[in-house]
Amino acid sequence: MNPTRAQRLAGRFAAQWLLVPRPEDVRWLTGFSGSTSTALVDADGRVVLFVDGRYAERAVDEAAAAGRDVDVVRTKGGAAVIADVAARAGTGAMSVDPHAVTAAFMDELGSRVQVVREPGPVAALRRVKDGSEVQLIERAASIADAAIQAVVADGLAGRTEAEVRLRLDGEMLRLGADDVSFPTIVASGPNGARPHHEPSNREIIDGDMVVIDMGAAVGGYRSDMTRTVAVGTVDPALVLMHGIVAEAQAAGLSVVREGAAGSEVDGAVRAVYREHGVEHEYLHGTGHGVGLVIHETPIMGPSCKEVLSAGEVVTVEPGLYRKGVGGVRIEDLVVVTATGCRILSHTPKELSCPPSARMT
Repeated sequence: MNPTRAQRLAGRFAAQWLLVPRPEDVRWLTGFSGSTSTALVDADGRVVLFVDGRYAERAVDEAAAAGRDVDVVRTKGGAAVIADVAARAGTGAMSVDPHAVTAAFMDELGSRVQVVREPGPVAALRRVKDGSEVQLIERAASIADAAIQAVVADGLAGRTEAEVRLRLDGEMLRLGADDVSFPTIVASGPNGARPHHEPSNREIIDGDMVVIDMGAAVGGYRSDMTRTVAVGTVDPALVLMHGIVAEAQAAGLSVVREGAAGSEVDGAVRAVYREHGVEHEYLHGTGHGVGLVIHETPIMGPSCKEVLSAGEVVTVEPGLYRKGVGGVRIEDLVVVTATGCRILSHTPKELSCPPSARMT
């Protein structure tokens, strides 16, 4: 019989109890998707979930639906949570990640129970996804694929960045997403040189490259994809940039496999950029884990020594950014395998659309 998620935590913390305060960790452990919650796990894998009274019935239902054995306890929040958690722990010591709670919370808890400060183990276990988690992420990715292709096919020229974002978000929701993964990025023309540009009222015009970074959320799990769309006929310099990014992205994908370090994936991308003399226009790392939050470990950059494991879901997303000209980014979401990776983003990378929009 496969161990439960709580049982998999056994032996991964030093004290009798483990405090689990982060919402994404609570959801992974218990199935509860609401806010105002804190969980405790004992060394034998028993789980206690403390929730605001408004969520008690929901917590019971969601834990049962997820097949989790959870003792749900109503609490009033704030100082009451600390008192209730300490009362349940009794004389037993409690492992607490100091980066997951406020200093005030830690001080108050420490006045009531023996605290062992150590990194929380849940995030490391969350990195490798099981089959059900991958299915949800794959569904989210397919929704994003369908949404961007529908919106691009309808034309971008004549619309503002903000209008395109609203159309993308609405299409994802219409197709069954619970929410968007993160605020959708639509960066056109020179705005494309800003990796995390916020959509503006700039009108997209013929000759623009448009960077679209988007994702859907399904069952709490998220997708992440970027495509750069050519509107009409674009400057040859931008076409060359796109070709270099596509080459670099393919190089990064070729390195992703079980046992590869994040720095190796990043290094493969940078090697292509150095060959073309454009590494100075690469402003960020090559990728990150994705799951219940949009940015999970590993964060794949030059200093990333973390090794990939089969079952992790990560992005490979190199870009080039030229101030005053524009930018290009291509991002795929992939599942790491023993021999490589399985790509979940199926939207064509050579996206283009007509030089005039079909206004509706």
